[in-house]
Formats: sequence, C-alpha cells, structure tokens
Amino acid sequence: MTVGIAIATRVRLLPEVVDISLVPTLAGVGRLLAAAYGAVRRFPPSRIGRLTLLGTLAGGMLAVGILAGFLLRQVLS
Repeated sequence: MTVGIAIATRVRLLPEVVDISLVPTLAGVGRLLAAAYGAVRRFPPSRIGRLTLLGTLAGGMLAVGILAGFLLRQVLS
C-alpha cells in the first residue's frame, strides 16, 4: 500500500484540479444555438423542443471531448 502511495506522489498523472464547468456551459450554449436556429427557421414549438435536446447533447459531448483531449495531452506530456 505504501509503495503505491509513494509512486503516486512521485508521478503526477493528472492535475490536482480538473475544472469541468465547461461541460454545462457548452451544453447550455448548444441548447441556445439550437433554439435560435429553430426559431429562425420558424419550426413549430414541438420541433424546437427536440432541437434543444439535441443541442444540449451535442454541446455536452463537445465539451467532454475537449476535456478528454486536454487531459490526454496533460498525461502524455
């Protein structure tokens, strides 16, 4: 057990603080962009509702991909 702790303290695999506030932020931005697109195209409200769900999913996935890329770069450097 102490050997594992000693190795973990010498080799820093991940930064101490990983800020994940980017995920809800980009999910919200994706939702707003999708709602604006639907409003500009004059879609009915039910379709705009589905678009906002898709925008939330797309924005969240984009944010997770960005975070994964940054973490991977941090680990491999």
